[in-house]
Amino acid sequence: MSAARTPAPTIEGEEDSRTPRTRGAGRLILLSLLVPALAFAATLPTWVTAQVDTVLAQRQDINVPGTTAAPAVSALALVALAGVLTVRIAGPVLRTVICAVIALAGIGTALAALSVPLDPEGAARSSVGQRTGAVGAGGDYTVHPWPWVCLVFAVGIVVMAVVLWRASRSWRGAGRRFERPEQRAAATRETAPAPEQAPHARDIDAWDRLSRGEDPTA
Repeated sequence: MSAARTPAPTIEGEEDSRTPRTRGAGRLILLSLLVPALAFAATLPTWVTAQVDTVLAQRQDINVPGTTAAPAVSALALVALAGVLTVRIAGPVLRTVICAVIALAGIGTALAALSVPLDPEGAARSSVGQRTGAVGAGGDYTVHPWPWVCLVFAVGIVVMAVVLWRASRSWRGAGRRFERPEQRAAATRETAPAPEQAPHARDIDAWDRLSRGEDPTA
């Protein structure tokens, strides 16, 4: 009959206190990366279609993508992406600054996306000038739904920044993860409590004090 194997002792609460929190932070980071990534992807389709006359008096349709109609949207979405990637390894104070930058990037994305429906001719002016050879040629401009989709993602970036800031206040600092092993060992020795004196050592100390004429019970 084989003896039952005794499970290895574990520190109570260690797995429950660290692993779920780490997994929750990782899931939040992945979800936060998705929002600015979608905002960047929304700039790739056509935002404005311009129907203008060329210098040869020919009607021409010109499709203007979001990267051209609102180039600031792409840049600010990348800023938000970079901020989310660095917020996990930053310190508490720097996390607050990064979350503020992400929120400002979301606000800037919303304003840049909203400017296209408000002024489609201005958003398409550079593309129209390159294709027709004329600036301010007039014409008809059709705005596609993508600027409004990007506006929704921009609001999501701002909300995501607030959620990240609130959640990151309970995250443990990641600085010790990048310390050398000897640095972590030295920090552990400094913070570890002093070991309790062995019983036989206390007896020897008591005899020494008694031999010197001192009261060992004092």
